Amino acid sequence: PNLTVKNATTSASASVRPGLTLGVYAGQNMYRYWSGEVNYLYRAGDLKLSGNGQSARFAAHTHLITGDFLAHFKPRGAHIRPFISFGGGIEVMEGTGRESFNQPLGNLAALTATREVLPVGEIGAGVKIQLANHLQLRVQARDYVSQAPHEVIAPAPGARLSGIRQDIIGTAAIALTW
Repeated sequence: PNLTVKNATTSASASVRPGLTLGVYAGQNMYRYWSGEVNYLYRAGDLKLSGNGQSARFAAHTHLITGDFLAHFKPRGAHIRPFISFGGGIEVMEGTGRESFNQPLGNLAALTATREVLPVGEIGAGVKIQLANHLQLRVQARDYVSQAPHEVIAPAPGARLSGIRQDIIGTAAIALTW
């Protein structure tokens, strides 16, 4: 969902556009139904402001670093293991575009070339499929929830940025296990 930026007379939506996501994870499966892992995702996605027939885009990317608990519905050693995950960490948003004094919708917010660190919570669901003795396929969808970024999307004087940012990311991975 989009965030909302508004002043006394008008409003616009602010969002992060979908983009390529790459990542790595490392985890452990010490317990029968529980495991834990650390994740890193790099997500490309431009910032966007739109409203009143105008729009502004700004190059950006996000780094997500989380620690997660996984609750499996089948015991360790099962060929197919559905799971749910939950955890938290940080989201580092970076505006990388070129700032402009005449940016459209500048009376509401500025899309800036800054870096902002936000706390993030994560919930997800997926499945692990054992392909071979030490090879696993994993498919998962996660919802990363964070507050609105007030530095990368800087509200103009007299304007307010509100909303909760949700970033739903689907991933597929090949994992080496030992």
